[in-house]
Amino acid sequence: MFELKTILVIIEPGADTQPALDRAKQLTRYADAELELFIADYSTYLEDGYYFDPLKAQELRREHGEKHLQELEELAQPLRDNGLQVSAATAWGNPPYEEIIRRTQELKPDLVIKSTKHHEKLARLLLSNDDWELIRYCEAPMLLVKDRAWTAEPVFVAAVDPEHSHDKPASLDHKLVSTAGVMARASGGSVHLYHSTHLPPLSGLYPIHSDYKTDIQKVNAIAEQYAVPDANCYVSDAEITAGLPALADLVQASAVVMGAVSRSRVDRLLIGNTAEKVLDKLECDVLIVKPDHRPAPERVLL
Repeated sequence: MFELKTILVIIEPGADTQPALDRAKQLTRYADAELELFIADYSTYLEDGYYFDPLKAQELRREHGEKHLQELEELAQPLRDNGLQVSAATAWGNPPYEEIIRRTQELKPDLVIKSTKHHEKLARLLLSNDDWELIRYCEAPMLLVKDRAWTAEPVFVAAVDPEHSHDKPASLDHKLVSTAGVMARASGGSVHLYHSTHLPPLSGLYPIHSDYKTDIQKVNAIAEQYAVPDANCYVSDAEITAGLPALADLVQASAVVMGAVSRSRVDRLLIGNTAEKVLDKLECDVLIVKPDHRPAPERVLL
C-alpha cells in the first residue's frame, strides 16, 4: 500500500527556485515523512583528461561534490529546525538520471519528487531527457512538480482505464485510485476519476465506438470500492491528450495520477507513451505510478 514515510527530493543544483522541495515541504504538513535531498550531477569538463589530468580532475570532482553537499545542508537545516528528519546525499554520474534510479533502488522511498518543465518536441526526440527516462525506469511513484501551487483542499485526478485498451494491467487502476486516495486523505483533498473511451480509428479511417454506458458503469464500480462520489467520475470520448488536461483545468486539479508502462526506446520514438504525451499539456503536477509486477524494461541503444 502506498504510504508517505520516506520521500526522495531531487534538487536542481544552483537553481534559484526548488519546486520539488516546496512540494515536499507541503507534503510534510500532511504526513510525518522523512526527507532525503539528493543531487545527481555530471559535467564533461571534470572528466579525466578532458581539461585536467586525472588527479586534478578527481580533486575538482571532490570539491564539486562538497559544494553540492553544502548547498543541500543549507536547504535542509531550516527543515530540521522545524522538527523534520532530513538527510542529504549527492552522486556523480553520466547520465544523471541513472544515479537517481540507483539511489531510488538503494533508499526505496515511498515517493520521488522532481521538478519539471515544458520540453520541446525536438528535445524529446534527440535528447535522453531525464524526465522521460525516469518515467520509464524509476520504480517508485514519482511526483513531477510544476510551478502551480496546490490549493488548500487539493484535488487528485486518477486517470483510469477499466477497458485496459492502453495495455495496462487491470490492477494498476486500483493502485492509481488508492494512491490518489492516500494523497487526498492526508491533505484533506478529494479524488476524481477520469476515463477516456477514445479509440484510434481502424486502419486510421474507420472510427471505433465503445459502449459508453458500460464504460460509465465500470468507472462507477471502481469509484464505489474507494468511496469516490459518482459526481467525481468523468467519462469522455475525447482523446486523453485533450480530455484529461481539459478536466484537470475544470476541477483545478493539484495533481493527475497516471499509470506508466515502460516500452523500448524504439517504441517511444515511434508511438510515444500516454504519460509522456499528456505531461506537457497539464498545468498541474503529475504523479506517475507503475504496476506492481512488470517485466524489466528493454534497453535499446540508438
